[in-house]
Amino acid sequence: MPVALFATVLNTILAQMAWSYNWWEFKETLFSWDKIAPLFTVYGIFLVGTIWIFYFTFRKFWLYIIVNLIIDLFYGMGFTKILNKLEIRETGSFSSLENLLTMTILAVILYLYQLWQEDIYDKEKIK
Repeated sequence: MPVALFATVLNTILAQMAWSYNWWEFKETLFSWDKIAPLFTVYGIFLVGTIWIFYFTFRKFWLYIIVNLIIDLFYGMGFTKILNKLEIRETGSFSSLENLLTMTILAVILYLYQLWQEDIYDKEKIK
């Protein structure tokens, strides 16, 4: 759970940066106040997805990276295009490749964070 909450914080920051630098914009959201960091992505899909990905792939780094790349490719190349076509989301100056690179860097940061959390938990168990 800590890594999922950390992922939510990082995705919230990324969404705020996207809003400020016109990387992308959500035109339609669940509520009028969540256009910067839409609830269904940042606090929904990413939160739950992070928990499931770590549940099945943690301590298997290459499997984790491959699963993340597949999901990020689906999201960046497929799902965002559907959202754009439905006029829910609008792509700004952020390309699909930049999105994939950013999400991969975030995935590595999250993996390192979870390793750090596990190390802290293991040290507390020993005491």
